[in-house]
Amino acid sequence: MSAAQILSAPLALPCGVTLPNRFGKSAMSEALGTLDNRVTPALATLYRRWAMGQTGLVITGNVMIDRRHLGEPGNVALEDARDMTALKEWADAGQHGGTHLWMQLNHPGKQAPNLIVKNPVAPSAISLAPHLSRFFNAPRELTDGEIQEIIERFARSAGLAKQAGFSGVQIHGAHGYLVSQFLSPLHNQRQDRWGGSLEKRAHFVLEILKAIRAEVGAQFPVGIKMNSADFQRGGFTE
Repeated sequence: MSAAQILSAPLALPCGVTLPNRFGKSAMSEALGTLDNRVTPALATLYRRWAMGQTGLVITGNVMIDRRHLGEPGNVALEDARDMTALKEWADAGQHGGTHLWMQLNHPGKQAPNLIVKNPVAPSAISLAPHLSRFFNAPRELTDGEIQEIIERFARSAGLAKQAGFSGVQIHGAHGYLVSQFLSPLHNQRQDRWGGSLEKRAHFVLEILKAIRAEVGAQFPVGIKMNSADFQRGGFTE
């Protein structure tokens, strides 16, 4: 087969879903939500246009699981079914012609601008680099109960995405956000079950996956976005 034929061929995923081809659009944050982080018609318009290009898989930009913790203004926050009609319109538009549309789910942790999040949280009470202190407030360490709540929020948001008709979800574990912070030995210096060894630092994201699976079932695609390295001395690598 030629390269073009390979890229045009369907791709079967382990969960049983088949993508129509091997072209994909990774997440790019749209910032098209309302001031109070709700879904707008502009999202359906944008994703319908992307779907018309017949890309096999399109992944949305940051959808936040907690409107108290945002990565940027204009994020959509998905905590409940208040926007279900608009979510269904977004999901339907983004799957025009057979394209698959996965919702990216995220929590920024301490990487939340101080103009929109005054009291950020993180695995450990460790600030971002000093030259960023003008833009990001120092975080406080999450309690065990708060970690459990965040895991449940990921699962709830995934369930709502499935209910709305999105064909999968992606956990955002890259770019220095909360999942990435837990994985990093530089940012996660906890001494409990959520930190220390690689296995313990990965416990957070594995529990998120387990909770999402329990919510959406075995046949619903669940992916993760990760950096091969976080390019910080003392951080993680492949």
